[in-house]
Amino acid sequence: MQINIRRCRTYILWVLVALSVAVNASAAPVKTRVLYFSSFPEIMQPEGKPGLAELATAIHLETAKNPNTFFVHGGASLGPSVFGAMDNGAHMVDILNALNPSVMAIGKREFSYGYDNFILNALSASFPLVTSNLTDAQSNGPIDATYPTYLMQAGDLSIGVIALTSANAIVEYGSTQAKFSDPDTAATDAARQLRLEGADTVILLADTDYDDLSGLRADGTVDVIFYTHNFDNPQSLDRQGNLLTEGAMDGMIIAVDFWFEDGADGLPNLITSVELLPLSKFEPDPLVAEIIGDYQQRLEQLLGPGIATVTKSFDTLRSNIRSRENAFANLIVDALREQVSADIALLNGGTIRGNVEYPFGHKISRGDIQRELPFGGRTAMVRMSGADIRQTLEHGVDCGLRVDGCFTHVGNLKVTLDSRKSKGDRIISISVGGEPVEPDTYYRVATSDFMARGNDGFEHLGKAEKIFDAGTNRVIWNVVVEYIMRSGEVAPTLEGRIQDIAPQNKAPENGVSNE
Repeated sequence: MQINIRRCRTYILWVLVALSVAVNASAAPVKTRVLYFSSFPEIMQPEGKPGLAELATAIHLETAKNPNTFFVHGGASLGPSVFGAMDNGAHMVDILNALNPSVMAIGKREFSYGYDNFILNALSASFPLVTSNLTDAQSNGPIDATYPTYLMQAGDLSIGVIALTSANAIVEYGSTQAKFSDPDTAATDAARQLRLEGADTVILLADTDYDDLSGLRADGTVDVIFYTHNFDNPQSLDRQGNLLTEGAMDGMIIAVDFWFEDGADGLPNLITSVELLPLSKFEPDPLVAEIIGDYQQRLEQLLGPGIATVTKSFDTLRSNIRSRENAFANLIVDALREQVSADIALLNGGTIRGNVEYPFGHKISRGDIQRELPFGGRTAMVRMSGADIRQTLEHGVDCGLRVDGCFTHVGNLKVTLDSRKSKGDRIISISVGGEPVEPDTYYRVATSDFMARGNDGFEHLGKAEKIFDAGTNRVIWNVVVEYIMRSGEVAPTLEGRIQDIAPQNKAPENGVSNE
């Protein structure tokens, strides 16, 4: 038998070429995908707006395309919400358990219903919750049922997770049982520990309000930053420094791919790329939709039909509620003051959360009121001197200039201020019932139990003598419902209760139209 050497050589050459092509194809980078979503505490959404059921479908489809996919939740979702005021956020844990995140960051809103209720929710979660800079003040260790960091493994890639929580979990949300650590130091220490444990890459989940943490990415401490909120603060950054201007609050899932490529030095380089996935492109997942639908049905039964008609349009837009007198806020503080028979009423704007416009003719329901006041706060009353009232209002004015939730709405007061003046010296005059507030005179002040504990920087309220009288310790949203039902209509107005004489800061005529 003769062997054709030339043919054999040709055959062997083609085999080697085929093997080379196969090897090169198999050497294509294996990508790991992280899906990020956050800031979605409310299951009651306007008709047609996508939500958590669509998110569930997106997770399923993305995981089917690439098994190396993690769903990472940025937090800010256990509260406040309409249903949360009834079950302290337990329903959201139920829904999140169905979504099955790989890990969830602990944001300040997770403490919407108090420190102890947060721990109960954490114990009920089937997924890990992480905060790298909050510890239990008593034990100096991790808060019960939480982790300081987390490590996720997908094939050969190990992803470390750090989560930073705002100090406002304590200051604004009143979780004084927690201890706060400097975010930069905590992130640096946590990243170092994760890399010692084998993390190839570290992602940072940040609920730090307006802090710019991009330096932690620039110096290599972390590779990717996800900010919980995407308004008025730095946006999420990937390893290449790409800036994202949209996120969960725009109905987007942030998808980041991770893979290694050989560098010029022959060493593997970590590469990332970013994609935005609109929730609206996905159909609702039947199982999650059924869970949400069950809760919505319960809400409709509990909150019932309309209780009054809007005869003067108004809004509860965040920018208005946190910076100037607002017509609906006036209605709330009036209801609060009447309930406890106080001389004046003070309420922080962050209590009001609807962020919507109510047109003329709208049938307002209990659900609308609870959506506006979702924390479940209760009526309280304190005895304060005129001097302390002035200091409290100075704090509120400073908050308003920052468009912060501690801006203070007033009842039976007229406050004139000049925002051009120095902090602490901006209030020109205060009058109650048309008479000047006297520094040494004491007044009965209606407020919320949250403010009466000194939260959100209201230290003078926290130190004031508490008055336990008829009408105190009532749920505020119920008080407002009863107040509205007595009149049968909703027609809140602006009355010049808070006037800034600085021309650029005069309040517009909002919330007073009859159309």
